[in-house]
Amino acid sequence: MAPEALHNMTALEQRQVSPLPSPSGTKPRALPLTFFDLVFWDIPPVQRLFFYDNADVPGVPEFLLHELPRFEKSLAMALHHFYPLAGKLSCGSITPESAAPELVFSDGDSVRLTVAAGAGDEFHDLAGDHARDTARLRPLLPRLTRDGVRLQDVFAVQITVFPHAGMCIGTTLHHAVADGSSYLHFMKTWAAIHRLGGPGCSLEAVPVMGAAPLFDRSVVQDEDGLREEFLRDHADKRLLLEDDREPGSAELATFRFTDELLLRLGRKVESETSARRCSSYALACGAVWAGIMRARGGGSTRFGFVTGCRPRTSPPVPGNYFGNCLGLCRVEDDVQELSCGGGGGVITAAAMAAAAIWRAIEGLAEEGRVFRGARGWVRLVREYACAGAGAVTVAGSPKLGVYAATDLGAPWGRPRKVEIVSVERTGALALAENGPDTDGGGIEVGVALPRAEMEAFRAFYVDLVANLQY
Repeated sequence: MAPEALHNMTALEQRQVSPLPSPSGTKPRALPLTFFDLVFWDIPPVQRLFFYDNADVPGVPEFLLHELPRFEKSLAMALHHFYPLAGKLSCGSITPESAAPELVFSDGDSVRLTVAAGAGDEFHDLAGDHARDTARLRPLLPRLTRDGVRLQDVFAVQITVFPHAGMCIGTTLHHAVADGSSYLHFMKTWAAIHRLGGPGCSLEAVPVMGAAPLFDRSVVQDEDGLREEFLRDHADKRLLLEDDREPGSAELATFRFTDELLLRLGRKVESETSARRCSSYALACGAVWAGIMRARGGGSTRFGFVTGCRPRTSPPVPGNYFGNCLGLCRVEDDVQELSCGGGGGVITAAAMAAAAIWRAIEGLAEEGRVFRGARGWVRLVREYACAGAGAVTVAGSPKLGVYAATDLGAPWGRPRKVEIVSVERTGALALAENGPDTDGGGIEVGVALPRAEMEAFRAFYVDLVANLQY
């Protein structure tokens, strides 16, 4: 196909990558969506960027000749194990008359791989922590396509090469297909196949890494009839594609919390609230939540997060299960100090927010607690999961270990930066472990805000870090 200009980038070509080899005939071809999957049916796709720096990356012709075939083949071999990602969702909307949605794979199905080129001198700026207009990052992301009215792709990949600077791998995933754990299982497999199948080694000889994904939907028990209730909640609601909700103007920036910084904030939580301790997750989320509310000038103080349900179900869902298995939680405390009208300083605001989140997390320890409000999950997602809703939610998790999981081996290594760009549409915080170039461990948080709010949030963050030094 003819090259197409994309801002400062050029789309070179598109390829269709099918599982290699094709999955055996004994593998299930149709996977019904469970109630866990239906929770995320009509929210924007999850879009991630993986930046790999490499000053020795060749020019575009050399990359296409020598590097791209290896990426394409390792992707095809990873899809052999995760073949539903090459399939399609079987209906475009849920109505009382329509069949229940399924993820369907047919022989010959494939994942669209877009290949693009960017200017080498822009790579390090795009992969930085500083605030960048999200409009500059969108061209690095592939789009999902719809085949007619009733079929939709669920996964797409884009590789953008920046000559003499690095490479970016962008992925777009329909959230109804997989949660972060299943997605990282796939990405870890792809990276391992690519890493171990280096020069002089046949990719076919690379062993399967870890437990093979489990597609058996019977392991998800639904004694309370949540699936049927969620289907009714979705009835007459059209499937929301990424094109249907164009984001407004926003900037994306990364803010880092080292282990030492979180330890000091934890001590403040213990001294200023009734909480005896807080997890690093609650501390980082609380600090950012408080900063966003201050930046917005008060207003809603709603906070929502997800929790892994594989070990919480009865019987437990195996860890290698492929799909969604997340519960929804929200903080219902009236945290007055989060608003600009609160009398406390930045440390008090962060401490109160962190303590509120930690109380909600501690409450999950009670058996069955996470499922008590499950009948309202679809409505809760619609209420919380868009940038204009005023709520703050969470995407990703430091526990996923995204940097280590996506190590491609020589000459790329681990990504220097991972971004969840789709938070500009959902208003979520993008959490991960701090990247490999960061000293002191800890957590990094990606935040997407309008420019004025970003400047106010940055001032809050700088003030918080400065006050925690004493």
